[in-house]
Amino acid sequence: MQAVDVRELVIATRAIMADTMAEASVIDTCQGIRAEISERLFQPFVTTKASGTGLGLSICREIVEAHHGQLSAAPNPSGGTVFRIMLPITREEDLGSGG
Repeated sequence: MQAVDVRELVIATRAIMADTMAEASVIDTCQGIRAEISERLFQPFVTTKASGTGLGLSICREIVEAHHGQLSAAPNPSGGTVFRIMLPITREEDLGSGG
């Protein structure tokens, strides 16, 4: 977001799909992700930065998927990127008396 004049970051959460899923979104107003990188964005060692390992999003996706969720990225219609994390909601009564 350093290369743009208007820097806006929105973080939001909501319950969806009849309250069975939770969605967390991170929306920025930067330049967005180049097409040649967007297809490989979640692969290890892919980075949009001049210096970096390119492991962050790959590790994030593995953690989210280990919790039966999904991590995705899409262009923000007003510029930038929308990252979404979808996770199943587990209620205390769903856990039973195991703990």
